[in-house]
Amino acid sequence: MADSNLFTIDLVTPERILLSGLAAEVILRTGEGDVTFLAGHAPLVGSVEAGVVRVVRAEGDEERVAAHGGFVQVEQHVPMGDADGAGESASGTRVTLLIGVAELAEEIDTERARAALDAAEARVAELTGSGGRGPGTPDDEEPDAELIDAEAALLRAQVRLETVDATSAASA
Repeated sequence: MADSNLFTIDLVTPERILLSGLAAEVILRTGEGDVTFLAGHAPLVGSVEAGVVRVVRAEGDEERVAAHGGFVQVEQHVPMGDADGAGESASGTRVTLLIGVAELAEEIDTERARAALDAAEARVAELTGSGGRGPGTPDDEEPDAELIDAEAALLRAQVRLETVDATSAASA
């Protein structure tokens, strides 16, 4: 790897490898907060929260992915193969994202995501208006599973739209 500011990124789901290759920067939300990974980042294993994953490629192009939870691993001194074409092997940083459900921005159907958002908002309003019990329920009361599901659907739709809207704004 000739450029020491680059590292390997692999974003995989159970169905496929969504992104792979070199990156200059990866930005996402972990269980500990928002984080930016650069070459040389300290080794880490952590959770990935629902949100937009931004991958800045070597050329400066940015790819966005709607991620709906998973795990991240950062490794150092990972063999990178024949980096300079002279037969010498280099090592560097590798960021691996294992995401249960993820979608590239260009694969998101905006109209479908807006309809899902509207439906989820209506369902949450319906359930909270009828005394549904969500995650903030006191310990002596059972949380409402329907409300939890509706709030999860709302979050998924919001992440999809944020991913698409941010990509549209970046290309405008």
